[in-house]
Amino acid sequence: MPKLSIITPTMNEHAAPKTIRELVRSFGKSAEIIVVDKSSEANRKKLLNIGAKVIVQRSTGYENALMDGFRAAKGNIISTIDPDGTYSVEDFKHVVNTVKSGQADFVSGNRFGKLHKGAMTTSIAIGNKFLTGLFRFLYKKDIHDGLSGSFAMTRKAFESIRDEETYRAGTLFFEIELARRGFNMVDIPINYHPRVDSVSKISKAKPIYGMNIARHTIRFARDYNPLLMFGSIGVGLILIGLIIGAFVLTNYFYTGSLIEIGRALVSFMLIVLGFLSILGGLILDLLLRIEKELLKNRKG
Repeated sequence: MPKLSIITPTMNEHAAPKTIRELVRSFGKSAEIIVVDKSSEANRKKLLNIGAKVIVQRSTGYENALMDGFRAAKGNIISTIDPDGTYSVEDFKHVVNTVKSGQADFVSGNRFGKLHKGAMTTSIAIGNKFLTGLFRFLYKKDIHDGLSGSFAMTRKAFESIRDEETYRAGTLFFEIELARRGFNMVDIPINYHPRVDSVSKISKAKPIYGMNIARHTIRFARDYNPLLMFGSIGVGLILIGLIIGAFVLTNYFYTGSLIEIGRALVSFMLIVLGFLSILGGLILDLLLRIEKELLKNRKG
């Protein structure tokens, strides 16, 4: 059984043959290289001649391409690197070695660590940082680039999500699902170069794609950490209620009469809803802890 499996998804990537040759040179027989291809037969023949195993992708989407390859992988460590020429194979080796050393169950490359000029547009960088920040806040994981195309994980981590139905969230699909299961994860700085002779295969409607990722991130955080989720909403409602109430009281002190009954009622309702949201988060968090403890005892 190979110690390492490297899965790389391709769709008419001009730089793919070069990247795969570098992977073969760097890892040799110590790794199996699986290409999940969704392009032409001629392209697949080129990749086969280099020495990679090629799987034809019948599904759609980046997440499904990776899952198809991961499920076919036999290695103790399962990894991926995008073959578009933007990632360095040398940096990828550091990502894999960080998992091998046992530092974390999941390790990804942080492209912002060594981002080269022209490699990422400003809008993509801002969107990535927002989505990653949202993930880091909700799941409390030390990740700074949540959509990196270079990452590795242990076999145990992958097996925990092998049968999970994918959803459109890019690499964050794997990070969200592993975070929900309590696995350790970190990222390390890597070089990120401008794309070679190709354009991104991500959905053309990038804002919609980003909103979809944010939706899934928040949706699953509700089940992963309900106290943080509902507690944050509750605190926000209470603060808004207090601000409105402060205006009502200020006017009362100036005029000597309570003339803003409507605002006073809104303030009161927001504060009550805020406390109820926090209470709901506490109850759901307690139930989640009890459920986890019961599952732990059953497994024991």
